[in-house]
Amino acid sequence: MTGLVAAATIAAVLLFLTEPLRFVPVAALGAVLIFAALSLFDVGTLREIWKYDRLEVGLSLITTLGVVAVGAINGILIAVALALARFVRQAARPRDEVLGKVEGLPGFHSIKRHGTAAKTFPGLVLFRFNGPLAFFNADYFKQRALAAADAAGKDLRWFVIDAIPISDIDMNGLYALRDLNVELEARGTTLMLAGRRTELLIWLRQIGVFRTELDNRLFPSLTQALKAYRRETMRELPPSQPR
Repeated sequence: MTGLVAAATIAAVLLFLTEPLRFVPVAALGAVLIFAALSLFDVGTLREIWKYDRLEVGLSLITTLGVVAVGAINGILIAVALALARFVRQAARPRDEVLGKVEGLPGFHSIKRHGTAAKTFPGLVLFRFNGPLAFFNADYFKQRALAAADAAGKDLRWFVIDAIPISDIDMNGLYALRDLNVELEARGTTLMLAGRRTELLIWLRQIGVFRTELDNRLFPSLTQALKAYRRETMRELPPSQPR
């Protein structure tokens, strides 16, 4: 209804008030246009966005300046290009975490986020890579995984990757996993994956790279992987050592 009233008002002005409007000073018309433009600038919303994502505020301001400088279409194209560049950057460098247990909280949590409250497991690293494993981030994934393995020290025995956040793996990602496995085995560390077990087994069979030993390296969840690791270490304790 408001739109119809506005349209009718504009039509009436164009039909009946154009002659009187020519006596209005140009400065006054400019002030009206500036006021109308400022009413479109929602400072409150920008403040709210600032609390959650400051980069989004920057993109909004750049878009506004782009529209003023080069026009609406070109300004919007600039904003789309910047948003795509941000998305590519996030996909190419996703967040990675080493996980541990936090007392009172179910599941596994980032030891960096929880600090000393998060407890890790001797000889075991639970590693989470929050993104697909593809050609644009495969090398970065391998680099970050090896950094986590280095930080765990020479006593690292199992390196478990949380596969749940890894929504897709292309051939470059598969090669990165293969190379990571080779480097970890050279250190005496076994590479494991937890989550998406059935999905990964079907995929490995479809592409013809499944091997029988891989069946014992894939777990349905991090909890199952942790239980298997504890069983493995308990079996290797000397009979005289308390369990």
